[in-house]
Amino acid sequence: MTVAVLKAYLDDHATSIASEDVAVRAVELFTEHLRNIGQIAAPVSFWTPSQQLECARWLHTEFKHGAGGIARLFNVMRSAFIDACQVKMRIDPIGTQVETALMASAPVVVMRQDRVAKELGIAARPARRKTLSLDQMAQVLDAIETEHLFRFAIAELCTWARPQAIIDFDPATQIDWTETTIDLAPVGWRPTKKRRPRQPLTQCLADWVVKWTADDEAKRVAELRAGRTPPAKGLLVYKRQRVKTTKQAWRRIGRDLEIPGFSQYSFRHFMADQTKMLFRGIAREQRSQWLGHVVRDGSRTTDNYEGDDPMALADVALATDCIIALLAERCARPLFAIELRLNRADLEAIGARVMPKVAVKPGKSGGRDRDRTCDPLHVKEVLSR
Repeated sequence: MTVAVLKAYLDDHATSIASEDVAVRAVELFTEHLRNIGQIAAPVSFWTPSQQLECARWLHTEFKHGAGGIARLFNVMRSAFIDACQVKMRIDPIGTQVETALMASAPVVVMRQDRVAKELGIAARPARRKTLSLDQMAQVLDAIETEHLFRFAIAELCTWARPQAIIDFDPATQIDWTETTIDLAPVGWRPTKKRRPRQPLTQCLADWVVKWTADDEAKRVAELRAGRTPPAKGLLVYKRQRVKTTKQAWRRIGRDLEIPGFSQYSFRHFMADQTKMLFRGIAREQRSQWLGHVVRDGSRTTDNYEGDDPMALADVALATDCIIALLAERCARPLFAIELRLNRADLEAIGARVMPKVAVKPGKSGGRDRDRTCDPLHVKEVLSR
C-alpha cells in the first residue's frame, strides 16, 4: 500500500534529513489526496504518470502550490519508493529485525519541476525576488528583540552559512583560534550533498563569540550559585533550551516590515548579492567556496592534490566585515562587539566600490595614524586572548 510505504519512509529515514518538515507534509497531502478520491488503500502501482498528473493538478488547485513546490512533494514520493526497494535491516510486524525490501520494484515518479509546469500550464519558476538593500537589512536587524535571533543574524551575516549550520554551530569545537578559522562542519557531522566549508574567521564574529562565551559562562555561574539548573549549553538558546529552528520568527519579522519573502535564507542571499555588487575584485569562485558550493572550474581530480586552505578566502572575510560596517551605519544597535578597524588600502585592493564613512571611530588619543594597520582582520588581538 502507498500509505504503508510512505509511513515506513518517515519512520525509518525522513527524521534524519534536513527537509523533515517537507517529507511530513508530503505524506499528509498524498494521504489526503487518496482519501478524497476513495483510494486510501491504493497500491504503489497505482501511481502511473496520469495519476501523478491528477495529484499535481489537485495540489495546484486546492493549495495553490507552484511547480517547484509540487516537484518537491513528489521528490518525497520518489525517495520513499527507492527506499522501499532497497534490501536492508527492517522491523517486521511482530517486532523482529529482518533483512529485506518492502517491494521489488516501483513506478517511476515523473513529476519534476519542468514537466509539472508544462502539463499544468504554469510558470516553471517564480520570478527572482528583488535584492535586499542595506537599508532593508538594517531594518530587520533593528527589529530583532531576542538575543538568540540577534546571534543567529550576526553568525549568518559573517558566515553566509545555511541556517542548519548556524543552529548546529559550537564555537568551542568549530573555531580554531590559532589559525583564526572556522569549520562549519561540527565534530561528528555526517557529510551530505550540502558542503560546509572552512573559512577565515571574520573580525566581527570573532569578537562577538568572545563576548557571548563570557556572557554565557557568567550566567551559568550565577545560576549555579543560586541553586538553579543552568540553561542548556549552546550559542543559540531560547527559554533555557537549545534552539532547533528560527524559520517562523524571521518570516514574522519580514511580514511586519513588509519585506516580501524574507526568510532565514535571506541573510545568505543578501551577503552574496552585496559582495558581488560592492567588491568587483572578489571572484565568483571565491564567493562559491565561501557559500559551500562546488566549484566546477578545472578538473575535479585537482581537489585530491590541493589542500584545503581557508585563508585563500581572506578577501571574502574582509569584504564581509566591510558590508557589516555599512550596515552598522544604518542600524540603531551596534553590530560590532568592539571598535572596528578596516584598512582602506586593503578594501580598495579587492575592488571596494563603497567604503564605511568612519572606518575607525576616533577616541581620546585619536589621530590619522589610527586608521593605519597591517592587521586588518585584527588577528593579533584575537591570538593574544
